Amino acid sequence: MKFKENLPFATPEAAERKLLELANAIETDHAGRLSVAAINGQFREAGGSYEEYGAAVKAAVAHGWITAHPSGAYLMFTQAGAELFA
Repeated sequence: MKFKENLPFATPEAAERKLLELANAIETDHAGRLSVAAINGQFREAGGSYEEYGAAVKAAVAHGWITAHPSGAYLMFTQAGAELFA
C-alpha cells in the first residue's frame, strides 16, 4: 500500500527547473512570447500541479530568468534566462 504521493516538483527549485526546460523547448510567437497555456499544459502533463506551476513562475521571475506579460497570457525569457540554455 502506498500512502505518499509522488510529487516530482514539490520544491520550487525542481518546479522552476522543469518550467524553464519546457519553456526552452517551446517555439515562441512572432514577438518572442511563450504561451502560458502551452507551458502550463506541458507542466501538468509532466506531473506538476497548478500550485507548483505558480511557484515555478514566481521563482523564475524572481531570479530574473523570465518576465510575465501584463495580460498574464505570455512569458518571455530575459537575456539571463536565454543564457541558461546557450
